[in-house]
Amino acid sequence: MGILHMTNAVSFLNNDCKLIHGNICMDAVVVTETLDWKLHGFDLLSEHSLPPDQCLMHASWMVGNQYKPAELGKAEWDTISQAPPWAVDAWGLGCLIQEAFSQQYMSSLDNLRRTDSIPPALLGDYQKLLSSAPTRRLNPAKVAECKFLNNRLVDVVAFMENISVKDSMDKESFFKKLGAALPSIPPAVAVQKILPLLAHALEFGGAPPHAVAPLLLIGNTLESEEFNRRVVPTLSKLFASPDRSLRRSLLESIDSYASHLTTPVLEEQIYVHMQSGFTDGNAYIRELTLKSMLSLAPKLTNKTLVNNVLKHLSKLQVDEEASIRANTTVLLGNIAKYLGESTCKRDVFPPAKIAGLRAMVATSQYHGPEDAALRILPAVAPLAIEPMAEVRAAALQVLEVFTQVLKEHDAKRAADPVDSHIGGMGTAQGAAGAGGGAPALTAGSAMLTWAVSSLMTTTGLAAKPAVASGTGPPAATMAPPTAPSIQPAAPSSTRGPVSQVLPHVLPSAATAARKGSSAPAAGASGGPDGWGDGKEDDEPWQGLGASAAAAPAAPAARARTGPAARASGAAKPKAAGGMKLGAKPLGQQKLGVTKGLGSTGAAFFDEDTDAW
Repeated sequence: MGILHMTNAVSFLNNDCKLIHGNICMDAVVVTETLDWKLHGFDLLSEHSLPPDQCLMHASWMVGNQYKPAELGKAEWDTISQAPPWAVDAWGLGCLIQEAFSQQYMSSLDNLRRTDSIPPALLGDYQKLLSSAPTRRLNPAKVAECKFLNNRLVDVVAFMENISVKDSMDKESFFKKLGAALPSIPPAVAVQKILPLLAHALEFGGAPPHAVAPLLLIGNTLESEEFNRRVVPTLSKLFASPDRSLRRSLLESIDSYASHLTTPVLEEQIYVHMQSGFTDGNAYIRELTLKSMLSLAPKLTNKTLVNNVLKHLSKLQVDEEASIRANTTVLLGNIAKYLGESTCKRDVFPPAKIAGLRAMVATSQYHGPEDAALRILPAVAPLAIEPMAEVRAAALQVLEVFTQVLKEHDAKRAADPVDSHIGGMGTAQGAAGAGGGAPALTAGSAMLTWAVSSLMTTTGLAAKPAVASGTGPPAATMAPPTAPSIQPAAPSSTRGPVSQVLPHVLPSAATAARKGSSAPAAGASGGPDGWGDGKEDDEPWQGLGASAAAAPAAPAARARTGPAARASGAAKPKAAGGMKLGAKPLGQQKLGVTKGLGSTGAAFFDEDTDAW
């Protein structure tokens, strides 16, 4: 590439200006920082016609004898003026080629005979430049057309140097291929020649966004200090550009140069421009800016992360793009170790806790049962034992609200015929495996307790302290009245009346067998549903205590109650909800609990308990 520069310079002097340099050699070449070869040493510059006052005639002694052609050494000025303008400098160009490829200065004319270091593709032109006859020496313009001097590297540099006059389509094509051509370019040339040209083209808008990739590919070969000196100033200017395509190219390649950035450089030159990407109108730019924080967070100070980055991330958590919201959460988990212990801890300020808990209650409709069971309840439960009463009250309110969410979800699942069928089968199989003894009674007692509690929850009545017939659980205050969640079953002559209100509670065969024929029938108390005829001296439930698991034993129990009771139960019509027609209004009836329940899980209510 340098030989081509010298050839073009000599050609310009000889052919265009009709001037003679007179001292072409390695000492007449200056190499710039960008590896450009420049011709200098114009002390002997003279016109080709050689007027009497020309320097070449009076100061030819300044030229070394090893560089002088025969006519100059003999001071044959007429021969020089009659020869082509390039005759003297063509000889000097041959000397320069010899010194450049042999990498040593010439000491005599005999050094020109050494051709082992001259590339074969250039050897023919080299020999023509050193012809003994001045008129037969090759014009430097012809040497500049040599294929050896016009290689791929020369084409790349020539395109970059004239990029301002290139067509946009040519630019796109060139920069897409440049990345593949860089490995064949010497590293020194890539760093000191190509890199400055790329940076200049990107800064002043001559290069498309594709040029960022070659720029960073070359920059990755540099040390961090050199990278900050050569590449970072360009990157900071590119981040300040409003061109979204350029910003996209920079963000997509951030992993390749983030490791070279230092904290001062990143915060003072890069991040100040980069943070605008968090609020960019283009969703892809916002997401790329978000992802870039994973590489840059270790380089940023804690102050910047807490006061600036987190502010932007809080906005991205409610972004309209689902992928951005998800990636924001992932990013917060990955950069938490850089935020500091104080930032990652819960807020210890009680009003902040209360505000957060009340916000959960206010937004409860947006949380499903999965969120309530897996996230909210485990996180809020520890706050129920906080020292401050207001925090405890707010935490308990949250627990109540989301417990109700789980109850409503369970009611929906129970109302599903498929789920109910599967649950009934599982319960029946468990009871059959147990053998039907005392464990069955205990399970039935627990089921009855749950059923009564559910009924009281649907009617909104608060249970008073129970008179236990064993070790039943204490009465609890129920929730306010809500719509009944248990629907009555259709009357059937083959199904016990109580099961019409509580589908999963059937009379226990074991209990009926224990009482024998003396046990009252299911409808003996005067009503087909076992609730009595509305009189306060009605007999409490009799013979209940088995769970749904004892369903196969129900026919036998009903068989022992007698046909009269079944006929009486079938003859009386029932009102909606499992109540008799003509029964007392809700709140006036008395609910009795069976005496036949076991001691485990059975709760009894006194005569003043309003069930309906």
